[in-house]
Amino acid sequence: MRRVYPYWGFSLALCAVLLPACTSSASPTVETPHPTPAPQPTAATLTAPLPAPSLPSATLPLPAHASARPAREFAVVGYLPDYRTLDPAWGRYITDVVYFSAGLRPSGELDTGRLSAQTLAALREMSAVYGTRVFIAIGGWERSQNFATVATDSKLRTRAAQAITAYCLENRLDGVDFDWEFPENAAERAGYVALLAEVHQAFAPHHLRVSVALAAWQDVGNELYAAVDRIHVMAYDHEGRHATFEQAVGDIEAFLERGAPPEKLLLGVPFYGRSLSQWDTAYTYAEIVAQYHPASDVDEAGGVYFNGIATIQQKTRYALAQQLGGVMIWELGQDTPDDTSLLRAIDRAIAD
Repeated sequence: MRRVYPYWGFSLALCAVLLPACTSSASPTVETPHPTPAPQPTAATLTAPLPAPSLPSATLPLPAHASARPAREFAVVGYLPDYRTLDPAWGRYITDVVYFSAGLRPSGELDTGRLSAQTLAALREMSAVYGTRVFIAIGGWERSQNFATVATDSKLRTRAAQAITAYCLENRLDGVDFDWEFPENAAERAGYVALLAEVHQAFAPHHLRVSVALAAWQDVGNELYAAVDRIHVMAYDHEGRHATFEQAVGDIEAFLERGAPPEKLLLGVPFYGRSLSQWDTAYTYAEIVAQYHPASDVDEAGGVYFNGIATIQQKTRYALAQQLGGVMIWELGQDTPDDTSLLRAIDRAIAD
């Protein structure tokens, strides 16, 4: 889902990965990890054509909190969909990147057909420069077809855990993020937790991590909390104004009331907006800025609800105050490359 722009200080090995974003003239796509996939903007929903986003500077400012990491790290996790191109400069502002996404085969084997070897190499190079941890996602909306088959069969769960572990070690990854959308009954929910636990156990000797993306309405049982290292709370895609601050607080409180450890919760924030009259129509934050030039404290423009700089920072400060594990971004390729950047707004909020 991501488009990334080149960072000129990197080796020529990255150029092959970065050039497609520089040559494409198409508007950024929008996809959300939610039951309703987000369609592309149309002439009926935008009053004027959007200008192409400008390329980021070759010398982005250093993170505001770059001097030292706290004893208990506050994670900033960003998703990189397979249809975006990596911008290595993101490594200055995120602690973790999740490459979205692989899938499961009915046999329990891992389907990595959407993942690019070039992008994986570029992610490893970014990690070497910035220390960014690299994960792959498994599943997602319309990519979860075989979860039920694998999760509810003990032999297939074991095979999947072995295949996922081998892939992570072979590609020098730091772990995986699971996103089954969605288990439909008690047996599937129990199987999901069992799969997560088995992968977590297989990962333990290698110090790899397991995370899971969940919406607040998904209650798969308290056994989940011991089976994962992080829970990426998808605190967006509500009805109407789909990602208000109040909704985010309510989503976190729902997990806390069910017994989730706060340090394992990462508050999800959207880098996209949704039309208030046509909820299925979504726009990247970059498109919204290019079209409407909203002030930093504005969350609505042209009938589209989004999170502006002030709301993103308010959510980040809330996560800090509640001693959550961090924030999660869907997704990096939807951001702007200049002073209106939401990623850089998160960084400033952490530094305050």
